[in-house]
Amino acid sequence: MSPGLAQAFVAAREGALVGEPLATLEERLGRGLSTARAAWPGVDLDGARFATHLARHLPADSPAEALEALHVADLYLACACAEGLPLAHAAFEARVLPEVHVAVARLKLPPSSVDEVRQLVRQKMLVPGPETPARLAAYPGTGPLSGWVRAAALWIALDLRRQRSNQDVSMEDSTLSLLVDPGDDPELVYLKTTYRAEFNTAITQALANLSPRERNTLRLKYLDGLSIDQLGALYGVHRATAARWVVAAQQALLEETRRLLTERLRLTGSQLDSVLRLISSQIDVSLSRLLRSRID
Repeated sequence: MSPGLAQAFVAAREGALVGEPLATLEERLGRGLSTARAAWPGVDLDGARFATHLARHLPADSPAEALEALHVADLYLACACAEGLPLAHAAFEARVLPEVHVAVARLKLPPSSVDEVRQLVRQKMLVPGPETPARLAAYPGTGPLSGWVRAAALWIALDLRRQRSNQDVSMEDSTLSLLVDPGDDPELVYLKTTYRAEFNTAITQALANLSPRERNTLRLKYLDGLSIDQLGALYGVHRATAARWVVAAQQALLEETRRLLTERLRLTGSQLDSVLRLISSQIDVSLSRLLRSRID
């Protein structure tokens, strides 16, 4: 058994109590680690690192019971892949990546498109970005890894098909649709239609002016649909920290949009506030579309 499993687990939870003696937790984690290593022979992930990874995927209350319900062996492989272990990557390629073909079979895609989806899944799952870890770090372990990968592959395939069927939609009109709502009062419709180029430019520039972590946080939350718990696991931070990052990124985007619009437009304070309140209220919907069209 790797030493210090319980200590690493508790430390990752920022000292939160786990509801059972450390010796019992150590034994429970040791059994999980042994089971996981047996499932993936040769994939030798550090035990304390795995305990830390597990801790970030469990709820604050009753972590011991939740641990028993997790797909621990799959979490082990996902963590090892995110850590860049070559044998873990090989195991993922051989035993999990074929799920892509299962997921997209009913879509009757041409072989070239299936290969493209497979490559995109491989890249998203295994390759870290400039500011983000490999996506497998966010796998929650609540269901089989094969099912999680199938869901990701299907989402990617459908997204590719949507993008290719909408290539004739202009960027400007797409961005304007984020701002104009059928329920707007006439003044707002006039403002947003009249100044649509300025709104388009301001929001796009505001996104570009965010820090890399702010952009990636918004992208992962609103474009890829990661939960706060998954964001925390992906970055290796507590869920409360991840939640603060999301709120701060949203606020930075809105404040920067306001600053840019104030510089460029001669609107009254109430007019500008009305538009920004609408953008803020629709942020869940609009960010996913705007990030896709502007940053992806």
